[in-house]
Amino acid sequence: MDGKTFLKQLLPPFTEGKQEPPRDMLYVAADRPPWPTTLSTGLQHALVALMFVVYSVIAGEAIGLEAATLRDFVAIGILIMGLGTALNGLTTRFSAGHLLVNIPDPLTVGLFIAIASGFGPQAAGGGMIVLAVMILLLGRFLPLLRAWFPAEISGIALLLLGVTLVAPGIERAAGLNLSAAAAGTSIDLSAVLIASGTLGTMIGLSVWSTGRLRILAMIIGTAVGLMLAILAGAFGASQLRQVAVEPLFALPGTHYPFSPPEWQLGAMIPYLLISLVVLVDSVGCGVTIDKMTQLNWRRPDLRMIGRLLNGLGLCNLLNGLSGTMGSCISSANLGLAQISGVAARRVAVIAGLMLISLAFLPQVTTFMALMPKAVVGAILLYTASYMIVSGAELILSRLLDARRRATIGLSLVAGMAVFAVPELTDSLSPQLAPLLDSSLMVGTLCAVLLNSLFRIGASQTSTILLDGPHPADNAVRHIEEQGAYWGGRRDVFRRAEFAVSEALEELERAAVMDGPVRLRLRFDEFQLRITFEYPGKAIRFDLNPQVDLQALLEEGADESALDLTMKAVSASLIRNFADRVETDFRNGHAELRLLFEH
Repeated sequence: MDGKTFLKQLLPPFTEGKQEPPRDMLYVAADRPPWPTTLSTGLQHALVALMFVVYSVIAGEAIGLEAATLRDFVAIGILIMGLGTALNGLTTRFSAGHLLVNIPDPLTVGLFIAIASGFGPQAAGGGMIVLAVMILLLGRFLPLLRAWFPAEISGIALLLLGVTLVAPGIERAAGLNLSAAAAGTSIDLSAVLIASGTLGTMIGLSVWSTGRLRILAMIIGTAVGLMLAILAGAFGASQLRQVAVEPLFALPGTHYPFSPPEWQLGAMIPYLLISLVVLVDSVGCGVTIDKMTQLNWRRPDLRMIGRLLNGLGLCNLLNGLSGTMGSCISSANLGLAQISGVAARRVAVIAGLMLISLAFLPQVTTFMALMPKAVVGAILLYTASYMIVSGAELILSRLLDARRRATIGLSLVAGMAVFAVPELTDSLSPQLAPLLDSSLMVGTLCAVLLNSLFRIGASQTSTILLDGPHPADNAVRHIEEQGAYWGGRRDVFRRAEFAVSEALEELERAAVMDGPVRLRLRFDEFQLRITFEYPGKAIRFDLNPQVDLQALLEEGADESALDLTMKAVSASLIRNFADRVETDFRNGHAELRLLFEH
């Protein structure tokens, strides 16, 4: 293999098929909307992304950064956000070629704080570089790793991530200082009022509004929170003076010099584990934008998603080298693209350039750093609530058997134990504290280990002979049991049950079987293959005519016409349930194969 071929396999070049946009999308990736539309949409995306800079502010404050140092820390993060967003809009080996906006990753904010506080920002930078390398590698070998890291592990991690944000959110929303609780800290009623107004506005818009208001719920909620903070005297002339004294222009990195990264095991292992969750979240965003811009979408464009992960890995590498928080793809901006109907890649370039420009404006980053703590607390609680629900939905999206229930239950118990009984980890050494003092890390590590243990001896094939009464019922029961054993998606296995039941009824109605059916199932995380083997004649479901209900209503329709129509109905149902239908006949034995994309 020459170097050019190796490069092409390692980093596939940009390719893009012809796109047929859905009716509700005005412009898709390759389209060129008018410049007024491009500029206005790019500005909206930049403003939405800027709201998530609050996570960088939280992380910087938590590790002790103040004033110009905190401002610089935030500015470097915005600069990398802009570079990643603009890169997504290009057509290179490291570009998705879609309107995808980078933001500070809320999934890693708690981990960054724990590592940077325990080992220092240099160790957090080393861990972030490990995460970046894992994203690049896992993106190349994702198909091989899906079976070892199923959806429930990502769901556990996402749920526990939400739980870890509850304490800092409550602390800020209630005006508490939990580290000084023994000194008699009391709840600040004005902070509670500000946080309640902020959180209530966000939730109200998310629940009762539609369209653009729902997408901009965080921006509007933050604006309401700032107004309440001004009325309560928690934000006003003093903060605005601090913003005004900042220079109009400054180079990011002047006040936050970062030393070379350090490589400590206690920092690298947590980032290694969280990279799986970041990967799943990024793949989900790639699938969303792919589906959003394709009218007849069937399956994800893995090449595009691979390039997306390449670009995201580069951004996180820059975050690690600069000692800032990690980056991710913003789902809120995906929603804005859906509502506006504009998903042209040139908008991503414009939004990225705007973010890069904002990184050189210290007054903007200072304003973000001075955001009232009660408003920040409400944003954390809002994020935590959706993370917890999303994690639970991800866990329950798969069928569950005893092995998976044990994995999920024990992992959540282990993670919650660290959160609920902090005394368990008081005697840990400083090297192990960031790893085992985190409910996220303990729960996720427990899930990975238990899943690997329970996979020992697990078979991905199953066979049953349907030689008893009620073969369809027995087949459906067997598919349900195997789906839970394999942890398959509920919707896929439900479709398989309907298709198998309909196929067995049609085989019996057509009287083509000279003996019982042997049903064979094979599952590999990407596809469920169901094969009917029986002695007799083959039946072609893919050649049956379309259903003609009008012919049945005509006077004089005979029984043969009814049989033909029922056969056409069965064939139509089976073709709709299964992604592909195949038949074969050899030496007096027939096969019917139903394939379902997973």
